[in-house]
Amino acid sequence: MTEETKPRRETAEIESMEDEALLPLGDSILASWIRSICQTVRGYGVSPETILERTGLDASLLTVPDARFPAMNVRRFWEAVISATGDELIGLRCGQEMQVATLHGLGLAIVTSHSLAQVLELTARYGKIVSTTMDMSLEHDGSGSTLHLRTLHGYEARHAALLCIIAFIERQACSLAQHRVTPIAVGVRLPKASASDRARLEEYFGCAVDTNPAGTDYIRFAYTDVMEPYAGQNAMLREANEQVVRQYLNRVRQFSFTVRVEEEIEEMLKAGESVRIGDVASRLNLSARTLQRRLEGEGAVFMHLVDKHRKQLAHDALAHTERTITEIAYTIGFSDPSNFSRTCARWFGCSPAAYRRRIRQLPT
Repeated sequence: MTEETKPRRETAEIESMEDEALLPLGDSILASWIRSICQTVRGYGVSPETILERTGLDASLLTVPDARFPAMNVRRFWEAVISATGDELIGLRCGQEMQVATLHGLGLAIVTSHSLAQVLELTARYGKIVSTTMDMSLEHDGSGSTLHLRTLHGYEARHAALLCIIAFIERQACSLAQHRVTPIAVGVRLPKASASDRARLEEYFGCAVDTNPAGTDYIRFAYTDVMEPYAGQNAMLREANEQVVRQYLNRVRQFSFTVRVEEEIEEMLKAGESVRIGDVASRLNLSARTLQRRLEGEGAVFMHLVDKHRKQLAHDALAHTERTITEIAYTIGFSDPSNFSRTCARWFGCSPAAYRRRIRQLPT
């Protein structure tokens, strides 16, 4: 360990320990994902079994298909892995080497997708199958699509988990297109990255990498790359694996209060009901104040959850139905279609009609 890297690691460890106090006990990480990381660690000549034992992770669960590990232990695991290998960017190498089956049914749904647009959509929608602390959103505009990533209640050391996912997505984009796909931009929060670290990141992604992004970590692709149809697309297999993912994720979600609230929000929106915090609280037999306090404990804000689900329902309706713009607006809780149009401009960067035209140009 050099004198330069030692203070960085000590700072990361302190921040991570502070974050652990905020992690809900139900937060968990897919065990098969950790198994893939262990395989990468072996390539450095390091025994992952020793690290697993030291960080309180049961190695026998690595071969159990649906097993999960507590998030706070996994954060300690990432710190120990970085320390043992001496690689500040081990998340990059883990993403490069990760096999799709590692990500349960999500990985298999990804490799049967019809386009990069669907790969990004599946990742954003079902990323919590990998980690319940992982929060992703997808943003489309006229020039491309951006996947935004963050982790709730703090971050793993060196943003290793998010870097791993971003590297994995870039690898799949190239593999499924059967040619090099270069992102427009990548952002990963590594403000103390060395010059060699930055060079390594830019060599892998083929573009400038922002190591101090203003908001979330992200990867952005050009519209033409997002639209390109994949030769290996298989709608039947993708739908079957997506169903497996939904069923598994429903079992995982029972441990998250935020997800229970999201389920109520989604149900009310689909029923055409207005969504107010007091109404959701009543459905959960809580006071509005208690609901708000429990959401804050998991790093969530009620109105942000409502906005997230309205956006998803708007996207689905504009992309996959023939309903009028006015009908869609009323269906997802807007009393005035003009308010819906203004909100779509914030969500998608354009009007509902323009977004419908644009999204329907994507391969289906």
